[in-house]
Amino acid sequence: MVANGLPERLTRPEMSAQEAFAAFIGGWQLVLWTTFHPDGSRDHPFGTDALGQIMYSADGHMSCHLMQANRPLFGKPSVYQVSDEALGGSIRGYSGYFGRFSIDAEAGIIIHHVDGAWYPDWIGSDQPRHYAFEGDRLFLEAAIGDDLVRIEWRRVVTGAAREMSGA
Repeated sequence: MVANGLPERLTRPEMSAQEAFAAFIGGWQLVLWTTFHPDGSRDHPFGTDALGQIMYSADGHMSCHLMQANRPLFGKPSVYQVSDEALGGSIRGYSGYFGRFSIDAEAGIIIHHVDGAWYPDWIGSDQPRHYAFEGDRLFLEAAIGDDLVRIEWRRVVTGAAREMSGA
């Protein structure tokens, strides 16, 4: 921990922009989403069993989805048959956005250029994230106010993809 109670920031990887771009491409599953606070405490906004996936495509697009595990079902065939109150409570346990991405390898930052999002205020915004890689893990972090948010992802290659690629 540093003096203000937050952990050390991620160390910028020694990678060119092309190397970093290639390292991001593919699908990643959520391992852990942690928010660190200046008083030294931490929490996991959607719990330690949260589910998530982030995807980076070779044509420069990305998509990110996070959610609480075991959200209650509505028992309705359509979202339009659910009350706004019930839907609002459920949506607090979900976060998602999509768009394009670019990389500033000199700074060790990936920028998510948001084209669409569950939270409308993010649409049209740039969401910079410091990044680091460790084996099959990707770490993304961002300062949000006085807090530091760090999300750990694990690279996932499906069995079907392995078969198709001959790996």
